[in-house]
Amino acid sequence: MSDMSQGPKLSDLPSALARAKRRWAPQIIWIIPIIAILVGLGLAYKAVVDHGPTITVAFKSGDGLIAGKTFVKYKEVNIGLVKTVVLSEDHQQVIATIKLDKDAADFARDDTRFWIVRPRITASGVSGLSTLLDGPFIAADLGKSASKGDHFVALEVPPILTDGNPGREFILRAPTLGSHGIGTPVYFRRLNVGQVVAYDLDKDGKNISIRVFIDAPYDQYVTNNTRFWNASGIDVSIGATGIQLQTESLVAVVAGGIAFEAPHSTEDHTDRITNHPGQADVTDSSRTTSTLTERAKEDAAFTLFQTRVLAMKQPDTRIQRFVLNFKESVRGLSVGAPVEFRGVNVGEVVSINTAMDPQTYEVIQPVEIFLYPDRLKIRSLKTGGILPPPVNEVERLKALIKKGFRAQMRTASYLTGQQYIAIDFFTDAPKYTFNASLYPPELPVVPSALEDAEKTVANVLKNSDRLMKKLDTELVPELNKTLKNLNAVTASDSPLQTDMRDSLREIAKAASSMKTLTDMLDQQPQSLIFGKPAEAVKK
Repeated sequence: MSDMSQGPKLSDLPSALARAKRRWAPQIIWIIPIIAILVGLGLAYKAVVDHGPTITVAFKSGDGLIAGKTFVKYKEVNIGLVKTVVLSEDHQQVIATIKLDKDAADFARDDTRFWIVRPRITASGVSGLSTLLDGPFIAADLGKSASKGDHFVALEVPPILTDGNPGREFILRAPTLGSHGIGTPVYFRRLNVGQVVAYDLDKDGKNISIRVFIDAPYDQYVTNNTRFWNASGIDVSIGATGIQLQTESLVAVVAGGIAFEAPHSTEDHTDRITNHPGQADVTDSSRTTSTLTERAKEDAAFTLFQTRVLAMKQPDTRIQRFVLNFKESVRGLSVGAPVEFRGVNVGEVVSINTAMDPQTYEVIQPVEIFLYPDRLKIRSLKTGGILPPPVNEVERLKALIKKGFRAQMRTASYLTGQQYIAIDFFTDAPKYTFNASLYPPELPVVPSALEDAEKTVANVLKNSDRLMKKLDTELVPELNKTLKNLNAVTASDSPLQTDMRDSLREIAKAASSMKTLTDMLDQQPQSLIFGKPAEAVKK
């Protein structure tokens, strides 16, 4: 009892506390799992921190996409990896889940573009050859939008241009696309300086808009007066000036191309104007030329001409339309043929048609032409300066027609048979009354020189036929009578033949006597003085 009431001794407490403390102390074996957990949490945190966002890209086909192996690249640098490749719910697309790197988080923008890079042969060359060994990869083009996105639709055709290419885009309008396509090269002075990046049909369906990209620094040469033309293939044209052949390069011959250049005539025209001070239009012309030579703005629209010749034609501010009614054949005359005044090009043919009068059935060939009156300068005979255009063009035209102003079709080349229209003054042309109320007004014509020659030859042949008929009916009988009389005269028993035979005998006798005389004189020349010797007389 007493022992129990005394309780534990103080000497026993430290050992008891020591036993209790050793019972709750952590064991060394727990350190390893704790470290593993901490390492795992660190790796997880690092994975979350180091990796960028996760996005999905929809493709029409999963050809070449392998989860865990297909990379996403930008400028040949890996910026992500494909994690999974699955079909969409409607089974129409292939959805690739891509984990972007932390440094490539900016690629999760709404307007970022993705596409699969494979070996491709285009008009601009061969691309994607590296994928033959490494396999296809997904290429990206960084967008510029400020908003983020997590779902994208891949491009089926790789874009020609990517972000960061220096240069500018321009729009060309043409009636047809021709041989141009994505990647068609653009040339400047035979240098490849750009390419076609897109094309589309206009909303009205009348033209094709072709978008071209010109690389820097060549884009600075595209001015407001620049002309673009089709440089595809070999341009062979047969016109009034002969046969012309033009091409840009071998690539353009095979794959087509577009060329551009600014005409030089604008600068030359400016020099001519500024060299004549005192004219009222010097300031305006200089300002217009300055505007034309300024650099064109991005997305500026230009006309795509069919040939360089058409592109480089100097535009005329004033155009007059006329019709020429020919009654002769217009074979060899084509649209675009020149209209010349004494060797100077003052217009061109714009249409050729055929018309028939329903009552008389007379056929004519209406040929419509453009005349550029500003090319026919009016100079003062006193000062030699250029005068302004007349106020009343109709009265001037009537006066010119009264003086014999006519149009005529002429042969430009006898080798090709090409024709052109010549206008000149024909003083012997028949009178003509000009009607200004018609549209287009009609200019009088005269037959071509070839037609006149044909008419002359036809008249000669016609007169020859008449002469032959007259010979058959009148002269031939007389000739027959004459021949009969001649036969009667020349017959063997005719008096003429008898008399001629007698005359020939006498002539033969006379010739024999002359021979005897000449022989004697040859032997005895003195007989001319002394006479014939006696011996000779006896003999």
